[in-house]
Amino acid sequence: MENITYYAPAKVNFSLRIGRKEPGGLHKIHSLMRKIGITDKISFKIREDGYKIKAVSGAVLKNSGMEADLQSISNENNIIVKTAKVFFNKLNIKDKGIEALIEKNIPFNAGLGGGSSDGAGLLLKLNEAYNNILEKVELRKLALKTGSDVPFFLTEGDAIVSGFGENIKEIETGELPKYYIVLIIPDFGISTKEAYADYDDFLLTNNINYYNIQYLDFRDLEFENDFERVMLKKYPVLKEIKESLILNGAELSLLSGSGSAIFGAFKTEKSANSYLNNLKSFRFYHRVRLSYSTETL
Repeated sequence: MENITYYAPAKVNFSLRIGRKEPGGLHKIHSLMRKIGITDKISFKIREDGYKIKAVSGAVLKNSGMEADLQSISNENNIIVKTAKVFFNKLNIKDKGIEALIEKNIPFNAGLGGGSSDGAGLLLKLNEAYNNILEKVELRKLALKTGSDVPFFLTEGDAIVSGFGENIKEIETGELPKYYIVLIIPDFGISTKEAYADYDDFLLTNNINYYNIQYLDFRDLEFENDFERVMLKKYPVLKEIKESLILNGAELSLLSGSGSAIFGAFKTEKSANSYLNNLKSFRFYHRVRLSYSTETL
C-alpha cells in the first residue's frame, strides 16, 4: 500500500474552565479551542501485523533542543499506535499494523494538542482507507478512548468542547475573528497529569470550589484559563511572558491548555512580528526555548 500523508494542526485554548474531579478521577471541562497553523506531518502505511514508529524534527523544532524528546514518542506508546489499535479492534481486524514517520513541529508538553491531533488525523485517514466504514459518531467514540482532546481534532474548525471531551459544538467559519498568534515556549514542559494534580491541591489547600461547569456559547465566554491560577505562581516566568505580550499589543494572552506554552493573539501580522523582533529585549528571553508566529485557521 502506498504511503498516506496528512498534516495535524496544533490548537490553543481561548478559554478553559475546569470542573470538579469525577469519581473516575477525570475532570469535566468547558473550553473554546481554536486550531492554529503549526502542523505535524505524518506519513504512514498499513502493514501486515506490527507497528513501527519513527519521529524526526520538522523545521519548527530543528535546533530547539527538543530532539531528545522525539525518542519518547518513537515507540508503541505513541498515540498513533494506540489509535490504530483501537480502530483495528473496532473492525475486528487481527493482522494489520502501521508504519509511520512523524515529522514533528508541535512542541511537547506545551498544551498545544500535538499528540491528540496526530491521533485524530490517523483515525480519519484509516477510516478513509476502509471506505469510511465508520460514521462520525462512531469515530468520536473511538477518539475519546485515546484522549480527551482527540475528538476535537476530528472537526474541521474551531469548537466549544465540554464534558470529558465528548461534547463538541462546532463554530462556523468566520464566526470568530482571525488572530495572528505568537507562541512562546519556555525551557520546561508541563505534563497534563502534573497540572491537574497541582490544581486539585491548590483548590483543596485554599478551600476553593471547582468551577460549576456552564455550557456557554462562545459569545458569552470570558478569555481565561483556570490552570493559570496555579501555573503562573509555580512558574513565575510564565507570568512575565503573559504580561509582556499584553503590554506589547496582544489583544489577549493565555496559557494554552495546561501549558507550558503561552500565546498572544494579535490583530495584525505586523504587530505579532514586531513583538517577536523585540523578544531579545525582554528579561525572560534566556528562558525561551522556542518562539513562533502563526495564525488561527
